[in-house]
Amino acid sequence: MDFRRCTEDLWRIYLTGKEDEVRQAWEMVDPQCVIVGTGAHEYYVGRDSFFPALREELLERRDIHFRFQNFWCEQLEASPDAVLVYGGIHIWWERGDGKTGIDMDSRFSILYRRKEGKWQVIHIHQSIPFRAQMEGEYYPKTLLKRVQEAQSKAEELEELAQKDSLTGTYNYRAFARIWESWKRGNSWMFLLDLDNFKKVNDTCGHMMGNRVLKQVANILQSSVRSQDVVCRMGGDEFLLLCGELEGKERAEMLARRILQALRQGALPEAGDNWPTVSMGITDVRENDSMELAVERADRALYRVKRREKGSYSQE
Repeated sequence: MDFRRCTEDLWRIYLTGKEDEVRQAWEMVDPQCVIVGTGAHEYYVGRDSFFPALREELLERRDIHFRFQNFWCEQLEASPDAVLVYGGIHIWWERGDGKTGIDMDSRFSILYRRKEGKWQVIHIHQSIPFRAQMEGEYYPKTLLKRVQEAQSKAEELEELAQKDSLTGTYNYRAFARIWESWKRGNSWMFLLDLDNFKKVNDTCGHMMGNRVLKQVANILQSSVRSQDVVCRMGGDEFLLLCGELEGKERAEMLARRILQALRQGALPEAGDNWPTVSMGITDVRENDSMELAVERADRALYRVKRREKGSYSQE
């Protein structure tokens, strides 16, 4: 059974909101399934307790047509009769006036178990980034909480000084500081360059060029883990620093997944002007300076740009 494809189908059915498809997919869910979400601190034990809430949600958003992109997931066999699927997805919806109404990244995990020869979902967990406590929050803001918020605000201002103003990724100066304390073992550097990006600005204008850069940054940030580093090096070049990638095979697997996500995440309004992305990758070695690692990644990138744009090479 292709659990990754099954998981993608479940997401599609949920987001399209067609009740007949939802009911059909519901047969895959175990009656005792536990469902947890962080949007409003949802917690359901048993599919029958969750379905009324789901049905009410579908009715409320019957005129909303969600779309998703940058979908990815991996599966892990926990036992011969249990498989865990985990991944991420970017969900968006534009209102009738063309303005974005929903634009968010989400992470999820789904646990499948085989019972009496039949695979069923026994656990679903979805989480979205926590940005701020909102109206209807579950916990009151105590004095301690307010102190923590003041500290958080100071940290936020400090963080803003480290971020690229357009894309929200780290700037090169912050990347250099992070490098100084970065653990070298099993780490890889990825240098990405947007091919023929000048054509976007020349054909569609600089505002579209900015949107393309922000979309690329969003895809990169959703393609790596929170502890990895995404940096806009300058212009149309990005740097990634990713740890815990044991060996060339794992690094190249990530490179392929990122390139695929960038292709699939093309902005429709960019049309044929959506650029391909070339990538040079290198392992981070124990005595590397940042400049030396970047230089190797740059050599690998140059080979790609010279031979086959839209791909990757390893140095």
